Amino acid sequence: MDHSRLPLRVWFFTAFMMQSKVSVRELAKDLRLPYNTMFSAVRKLRENLYLTASTMKLRGIVELDEVYVTAGFKGKKGFRRRSRLRGLKRRGRGTYAVDKPPILGVVERKGLVRLIPMADVASRTVLRRLFKTFNIEDVEALYADDYPAYNALRSLSLHETVNHSIGEYAKGKVYTNTVEAEFSVFRPWMATYRGVSKENLYLYCAQYNFLRNTREEDRAKRAAAIAINILTNIEEEPCHISFI
Repeated sequence: MDHSRLPLRVWFFTAFMMQSKVSVRELAKDLRLPYNTMFSAVRKLRENLYLTASTMKLRGIVELDEVYVTAGFKGKKGFRRRSRLRGLKRRGRGTYAVDKPPILGVVERKGLVRLIPMADVASRTVLRRLFKTFNIEDVEALYADDYPAYNALRSLSLHETVNHSIGEYAKGKVYTNTVEAEFSVFRPWMATYRGVSKENLYLYCAQYNFLRNTREEDRAKRAAAIAINILTNIEEEPCHISFI
């Protein structure tokens, strides 16, 4: 960590506290550091979690669904826009362009979780994101609801759906309860940060994915994993993300 002016103990403490629902401002206050310094440190840790998570491949029985979050350009310097209604009371399905980006949930029945921000819920966008999360030969079954974005999957013999619009939520082993339950954990976790920039949403999802996929591990081991991750990826190029 010779390129960092922060003591090593600060990095490990930050990695440990990232396992709890603690905001960057709270961390800065506890460590008596400037907010911008703490924000940069946490961002670096999240970027490296993203680099690691992008290599994970799901297998077995996989469930799909999407959730929408309100995220604009919070914290963006020099950004100007017209005032909008408080809370962005927009009905219907959102997109990245209207500050209500969708997040694709891809969850294994065995427990692995991937939440992936997207620009919209068009079929080609969903498919592009989806097939980066698994190798099709490793998937036993692919379950989703009857949302039209998943229609392109119908050609796969392993794809089955449930029709929520007629009150159908399970057909034997076919259901999406696992991924829907995951969203019930994700929403209150995100509420800790009281609104985020949509440009940084992928970093928060990377942190959440890591915490959920290592939830059975000891907290000290998880903190070490986060810190070691930054040590092993310190020479990587800056992380970039595309939502399409």
